[in-house]
Amino acid sequence: MSENLDTPPPPSPRQRRRRLASLGNIKTGLADCLRALEDGTMEASKARALIYGYSVLAGIIQGTELEERLAKLEAAARNEGSPRAGGLACAR
Repeated sequence: MSENLDTPPPPSPRQRRRRLASLGNIKTGLADCLRALEDGTMEASKARALIYGYSVLAGIIQGTELEERLAKLEAAARNEGSPRAGGLACAR
């Protein structure tokens, strides 16, 4: 069996893995997926699955970020009634 020495070996799964921890990462992954689909280097069924996965993950990240922001706002609202150290209390 002869090997073609001109073609590099395929990247390992670790090299292909994309960090999907932010909406920016997901946006980049989605754009790459769409480009590959347009170029014909990715099958439509795989692109469809990836696009669906990116969409679900984006929704989860948005929900998580919203929860964190809401928790901070609620904590700030609870602490608003008590005077801060070194701060002035407002009369109401």
